[in-house]
Amino acid sequence: MADKFTIEHVIRPETHFNMASKHYHDHFEIYYLVNGERYYFIENRTYHVKKGDIVLINKYLLHRTITTEKYKHAHERILLLFDEAFLDKFNSPDFDLFSCFDSKQNVYSLNPDEQLWVENLLFKIIKEEERKNDLYQTYIQILVTELLIFLNRIVRSRKTSAYKYTDQNHEKVGEITSYINSNYNENLSLKLVADLFNYSPTYLSKIFKEVTGFSFVEYINHVRVKEASKLLLNSQLNITDIASRTGYNNLTHFGRVFKKISGYSPLEYRKTKGFQI
Repeated sequence: MADKFTIEHVIRPETHFNMASKHYHDHFEIYYLVNGERYYFIENRTYHVKKGDIVLINKYLLHRTITTEKYKHAHERILLLFDEAFLDKFNSPDFDLFSCFDSKQNVYSLNPDEQLWVENLLFKIIKEEERKNDLYQTYIQILVTELLIFLNRIVRSRKTSAYKYTDQNHEKVGEITSYINSNYNENLSLKLVADLFNYSPTYLSKIFKEVTGFSFVEYINHVRVKEASKLLLNSQLNITDIASRTGYNNLTHFGRVFKKISGYSPLEYRKTKGFQI
């Protein structure tokens, strides 16, 4: 079941810990913060996540948790990863269990009663995964289905609130990442984007890393590789065309960057991952 479902419970002391930079995937992700505080960068904005917050990550969303010198906290979190196939027999054509991941809002704060309910359910899943009693896989699927029903109700019952940026740098970098997401196929450089947003390249490089956890070049490459991954799986375009459409004029450079981020060459990725769609 590990290829379709993973659950992790981690307690980290106060330390400077950042999630590995390569982080987007073809699975759904639920991140629940049991204790502490984290900054969580998702696609083009950074959220301040606190105890009792639950984070919903759709497939192919670029994301990363971040620690800064200013906000360095011990934290405890539970992470679930799974795909559609994991709950295939429980999903219904009348109600899509995965629709909660389509919300424009990624982070939801739970009240104390909701926190208690979610934590009890999550630790029940962890025990089932550890003990592996009879029919534990089916029971885990039932529990995750129950969690998704709860989350869909949360998403539908709450109005999407206007996102409030932590400070001006977070807001400006949000604008810049949105620009990159819309123009990743163009010839983007640090100087070009810095000039466009009235920053010096040095200062933009500094605040971009602080806010997102990625260097400027890292972020562009991850966005491009993420888009290339989708084209490899969902189109018949050849690899040269895909490289060109995602901003790479040099096929060798595209192949090198793609393998560094995904772990596969573009052709290997299409052959290996293509069987899953």
